Parts: sequence; structure tokens; C-alpha cells
Amino acid sequence: MNLSILSKSGFSLDRLAGFCAVAGAGSIVGAARGDAVRQSLLSRQIRELEEFFGTELVRRQGRGLVLTAAGEELAALGRSQITALGDFAASCQNAPIRVSVAASESLLQWLILPRLPALRKAAPSAVFVMHHEDNSANAARVQEGIHDFGLVRRKVDRGEAGAAELGVLQEILIAPRALLPRPDLTLIEALTTLPMAIPLAGTLRSAVDAYLNRQSKPPQAGMRLALECTSYLHASAALKSGDCAAILPGLALTEFPEQLYCHWSLAPLKLERHPVSLIWNQRNAAVRPVLAQLAQAMSSLLKFKSKEA
Repeated sequence: MNLSILSKSGFSLDRLAGFCAVAGAGSIVGAARGDAVRQSLLSRQIRELEEFFGTELVRRQGRGLVLTAAGEELAALGRSQITALGDFAASCQNAPIRVSVAASESLLQWLILPRLPALRKAAPSAVFVMHHEDNSANAARVQEGIHDFGLVRRKVDRGEAGAAELGVLQEILIAPRALLPRPDLTLIEALTTLPMAIPLAGTLRSAVDAYLNRQSKPPQAGMRLALECTSYLHASAALKSGDCAAILPGLALTEFPEQLYCHWSLAPLKLERHPVSLIWNQRNAAVRPVLAQLAQAMSSLLKFKSKEA
């Protein structure tokens, strides 16, 4: 164990925690929450840490701050060590340990929450904290130690540590059977005759539009839009109202049984499929036993098979 860091003044857990708070907030003002005395304290603590380590940790950008490469490294180290100490204190007091999981709303709703009982059984001491994050933000926030686990839409490289593929998501068109003019509608007929709840934009919407342009007669026949939305959960709620059809991930099929709803595969749209993968920070898992335990459990419990209509 290298104790040389303790032989110099200027470093303390309080200073490190203050720096991590500023890194998370993006500014001293945000971390201090309007407290002028704490603003002054945080500024001094960052200056003292920079003097202690002999390197620049932050740079001013407008009214905020950006971390240097050294600052990002220190913030990640600080978060993992402080959180690990918190876990230890909680375990000594038989208190719950907080574990954060970040994913899109649809994956939280239809992949994680239905498996929550099994996850809690795998880690009885954990309290799960769910965060709605988009795909692009998840990987960075997990690597920074802001979140413990994240679900992202990407393939895992062979031999990659801190990641596990869970399955490939398939979107499906679903409609209440009571809404159908006849029970044998084809996919193209369903898309062009039923009132639809569909994403406002994105690759799925573009693929549907392109498919209709290729296949519909007359050309350019479009959808009967009932709702344009940015969330699968909004489309799901609209579908449950019985007033429209919707395109949802196959994971949602458990809520829409075939005796009440008709399902159509979207395979003819030739959508690009990306696996859903679980990611975690290896460094954090090395110092927080509950994360290492959950990484193994979640890699198995969250796996799913593709569901097509």
C-alpha cells in the first residue's frame, strides 16, 4: 500500500467529495446551490487539490467548468472510493446499499422492472435506483461512475470486460382486435388503415415511411396518424385506450395478449437491429462487492429472447 499520499497536506476526503460534487453539477455555483460560503469553500478545495496533485483539474467554460482529462480521472476515482466507503458503512449498520441503473423508459418498464423480484433476491442488501437516460448518455455516465449499471443498444466486442449482451430487440405492430375492420389485415393494410401511435421521428419512423412508399398502392399512401410521440410508454398508453394501433418493442407483448390484440411482425421493414447490452464500471465493481455480485446476476437474469409476432 502506497502511503506517500498521506505524507503531504492538501488532500482529504472532504476536498475530494467537494470536487466530485462540482464535477457532477458542472459548476461551483450548481454544486453550492446558491450558498456563497460553500462556493468559496469549493473553489478553495479545487485549488488545493490542483496544488496537491500538481496538475490542472478544471477549466472555466462560460459560467460553468469542464474537467480536464486528469479531472475526469480523479472524479471517477473519487466517486468509486467514496461510494465504496458508503457501502461499507451501510453494511456495518445493516442498512441498504443504493445501486443505480440507467436505461431508456421502455427497457426500464418491460425488461428491468418485471425482473425486479429476481434482482432483489440476488442482492438482498441493494436498493435499486432507476434513472431514465437515453442511449448516448448511458455509456459515458457509467464510465464516469455516475451510474452503476446502464443498458445500451450496441454489440459487445469479443473479450470486452464490463459488458454483456442481453438480446436483440424486435419492434412489433400491435392493434386492439376490436379496432380491426376484419381479422385478416395484412401489415401494409394495418399501417395504412388503422389510426396509429408512432414515434415522431427517428430510424423506426423513417423505415415505416420508406416501406409504405415502396409497398402501398397507390404510391405515397401514408399512415392514419392518431398520435406522434417520443416515448414507447406514451404509445403503449394510447394502445391500451383501444383507440389506435402502435409500434412497440416485443418485450411489451406480455401486456397485449393475442386474444385481445393482433400482432404483426415488422420484418418486411428490414430494420437495423442492435443488441441490448448491460454495461458496468469494472473499477467500481472491484471496490464495491455488491456491484460485482449484481453484474454476474444481471447478465443472466436480464437476458431475453427476441419476440416476433
